[in-house]
Amino acid sequence: MPYDDPDPTDPQVLVGVALPSSEEATREMAYVFAEEFARMGMDAHGVLSLFTNPFYAGAHQIYQALGADAVRGIVEECVTVFGRTAARIQDAPLVCRENLLMIGTDGPLMTNDK
Repeated sequence: MPYDDPDPTDPQVLVGVALPSSEEATREMAYVFAEEFARMGMDAHGVLSLFTNPFYAGAHQIYQALGADAVRGIVEECVTVFGRTAARIQDAPLVCRENLLMIGTDGPLMTNDK
């Protein structure tokens, strides 16, 4: 087989399949997308922008199927419920790092100044 042609017997070849779904399944998928991004710390505007952007094909297809009002309601509900639990990890400011107390495993406590 040439390099660019997929081999039909190759079990590792990527195959996409479209499955029929109902409006209920589409609505449930909208909740899954909205909840996932709300838990990652995005606000309602940020999550809604994912649905309106054609780059995010799955979310955008849901937006087209359900409509703007339905998706906005789902996003606001998910951000209200799950948006408050998001945490963001940041490095400590340099001022704080200078005053850290380090615990050695082989001896007494020591500070950063040594």
